[in-house]
Amino acid sequence: MRLAHAETTPWGPVRSTRGGTIRFKTLLEGQEGTPANYQLLLADTDPSFQSPRHRHNFDQVRFALDGSTNIGPKRNLEPGDLAYFPEGTFYGPQNQEEVGKPSLTMVIQFGGPSGNGYMSMGQHDQNAKLLKAHGDFDGGVYKRHKPGDGRKNQDAYEAIWEHHSGRPIEYEKPRFMDPIHLREPNFKWQPLDGNPGVATKDIGSFTEKGIKVCFIQLLPGASHTLPAVQQQQLLFVRTGTGSFASGDKWFDHTAIDIPANESTTFKASTLTEAMVLLFPRF
Repeated sequence: MRLAHAETTPWGPVRSTRGGTIRFKTLLEGQEGTPANYQLLLADTDPSFQSPRHRHNFDQVRFALDGSTNIGPKRNLEPGDLAYFPEGTFYGPQNQEEVGKPSLTMVIQFGGPSGNGYMSMGQHDQNAKLLKAHGDFDGGVYKRHKPGDGRKNQDAYEAIWEHHSGRPIEYEKPRFMDPIHLREPNFKWQPLDGNPGVATKDIGSFTEKGIKVCFIQLLPGASHTLPAVQQQQLLFVRTGTGSFASGDKWFDHTAIDIPANESTTFKASTLTEAMVLLFPRF
């Protein structure tokens, strides 16, 4: 089990491959070069942020924490909203000016069912820096100085991924025609039988690879054992404090990585609500 606390993790540099300003606080990362690589981060989105309509060759889950986050024309994630952005599915354009205020979102990006994996943020930044010698990033588009170097204009992430991978990007045929936008606060807590003070919410299961999102709630003093499963699990504490059997403590916006086939027991000191993500079966 690995933990990271938002409170003690610094913000990274502002990134400029999309339009406007956005900065990230990376809490947890996986292993580069593996199908199960991932990144769990906080995204601080400035009102100036914009991004053209695009799609990913990986999966993404967003959880809105504070403020509204624009994800498309007249479509915002409100606090408590979840959204699943499947690989191969277009979304956007994003324009945070529609909201007019900054927002804070928890984002998990991870290798999708195709097995294409996920390019790490370090690999992303390194290749973006190299590409700047041959073109400019403008509003989420990479504009080459010479058309002979490839397509004149290309989605920024596509260009970076292809430079890193040394081959054209390929997208899965979309399993979903649109991102899945969920109102988590409208789901009802279900008491967990035989476990006083513990309740859960099953939010959704996606794709044949068994991706699943749920929430768990612990009242003060309640304890719970998250059973071992064959999939890697990530926990993100929306609110609350407590400790694991290992002695590690959690606070608001603590992130926890639980490997496959490993169980963990935890006890709440204050009312705790956490999101649980089960990774795809690879």
